[in-house]
Amino acid sequence: MKHKIAASLCAAAAMVFLICVTIFGEAPTITQDDLNNITNREVMEKIADVMLKDAGREGDVSPEDVVKIDVLYGDFTGEGKKQAVISADFGPRYTIVSVYEDNNGKYRFVGEVGVFTDTADLRVVSLQNKNRDAIFINEILNEKIGAFEKLEYDKGYIWADESQKFVNIFNYPVRIRADWNMTWSTSSTEAPSQWERVTQTTKSILENGNNPVIRSRFHQEYLTSSDTNALNIPLDNTYTLVRERDIERNFYWNDDWNAFIIDEMIENSTGEKVAVLVLWSDLPYSLAEYSEDEEENTPGYENLVRIRRKDGTTAVVNINTLSAIKNDKRNTTGASV
Repeated sequence: MKHKIAASLCAAAAMVFLICVTIFGEAPTITQDDLNNITNREVMEKIADVMLKDAGREGDVSPEDVVKIDVLYGDFTGEGKKQAVISADFGPRYTIVSVYEDNNGKYRFVGEVGVFTDTADLRVVSLQNKNRDAIFINEILNEKIGAFEKLEYDKGYIWADESQKFVNIFNYPVRIRADWNMTWSTSSTEAPSQWERVTQTTKSILENGNNPVIRSRFHQEYLTSSDTNALNIPLDNTYTLVRERDIERNFYWNDDWNAFIIDEMIENSTGEKVAVLVLWSDLPYSLAEYSEDEEENTPGYENLVRIRRKDGTTAVVNINTLSAIKNDKRNTTGASV
C-alpha cells in the first residue's frame, strides 16, 4: 500500500512538472550563442538575469542595469571541461563574477566567484601545481576615510574540491594613490594646507611549476604639495618628490593554506601557525612615517602585519606577537604570465 501511495505521489509530481514546463516553458539558460553576442542589449540583460538568479542575488540589482558583460574560458575545476568565467558589470560598486560549465551548448552554473566594486583586468591563469585554471581580477576601491585613497587590489580565486566553491588565493594592493592634508590632525583653522601624497605601482610575474611563486616589484613615492591654500586635492604639478623606493616581495604557494602567502609564523598566544599576508612596512604609507633625520626610529605602524588563521579569519597584529619558524622557500620553474 505504501509503495502504491509513493508511486502515486511521484506520478503527481511529474505531472505538475510537465504542466509547469508546458505553461511557463523552460527556465532561461545561458547558451553559447549568448556568449558569442555579449554586446547585444537583450543578450546582456538575459545573461545578467540568469547570473543574479543562479547566485541568489535577484534583489541586489536589476538585470536592466547591466552595462557590460565579459567572458573568458578555462578549466576551473580540473575536470578537463570547457567552462566560462562571466563578469556582469552593473555600474559603480557592483560586478558579479560566476563560472558556468558547457553542457551541449547550454551553460550550467558551477559557482559564484564573488561580487566586487569597480573591476578591471579579468584574466585566466593556469596553475600547473593544481592542474586547473585560476581566476584573477583587479578590484578598484575609492575610499575617503582619513585620506582620499584610490586602491587597486589584485585578487585571485581557485575552485576548492573540498568545499565545492571558489576560494581566495591572493589579495594584495598593486596600485595605490592616497592624498591627505596634515592640518586635518590639528585644531587650528588658520594653519596653511599641507598636502601629502603616496603612490605605488606594481609589476608582477608568476613563476609556474610544482611550487608557484608570484614575484612582485613595487615602486613607491612620497610627495608633498607646494599649494598651501588648497581646500581640495591640489593639482598634480604642485607635488614634489620627497623620497621613493622599490620593494621586491615574493608570494609563495602553500598547499596547507591553499593560497599565495609571504610566510608562515607562530602566533604566540595560541602556539598555532598563521599565514602572513601583508607586511605594513611594505606599503607606501610608511614612507611618510619617517622624518628625514630619524629613519633609525621605527614607528609602530611598521610593526603591523595581516595574518590568516586556520579558521579562515584574518587580523592585523603586531609582529611582536608572532615568532619565526623555519620556512622552506622552495625553487620553482616554468613560465611567466
